[in-house]
Amino acid sequence: MMNRELLGPSLFLALFTLYAVVAWQIPLLPFEEYETVTSATLPKVYAGFGIVVCLLSIGSTLLKPREKTNAGDVLEKSHMLRTFGLLILMVIYSAALEPIGFLISTSAFLLAGFFVMGERRKGVLLFASIPVAVVFWFLMTQVLGIYLVPGNLWS
Repeated sequence: MMNRELLGPSLFLALFTLYAVVAWQIPLLPFEEYETVTSATLPKVYAGFGIVVCLLSIGSTLLKPREKTNAGDVLEKSHMLRTFGLLILMVIYSAALEPIGFLISTSAFLLAGFFVMGERRKGVLLFASIPVAVVFWFLMTQVLGIYLVPGNLWS
């Protein structure tokens, strides 16, 4: 049976492999043809390191002596439902980012994500989502000067 220690690295191995395929298809600009470091160098190195780390993690998991399986070691249905719930929230967040803006959509995403993960205290939900989104927005827009979508509600 697939356990947590094997599922995570296996999924990341698949993602890094896809990333490597895309990285090797990055076209070079004419002046980069004979350069040592090009625009495709870092993505290729990143993909290679990711694949190596995933393979090492999978290998160490498979070579580790088997112990009694704990109740938390086997993937449970509730954990899978939470995972799929978070994936659905991510899709909704990406769709809501343009219409309602960064601050509202990020705050709502964090609030709903904490709720899906099991947090039910209203104070924690509010103070762990809204201030984080506001501080991140402030750092990105005011300190670093990066444009974040304000949303169409304000236009």
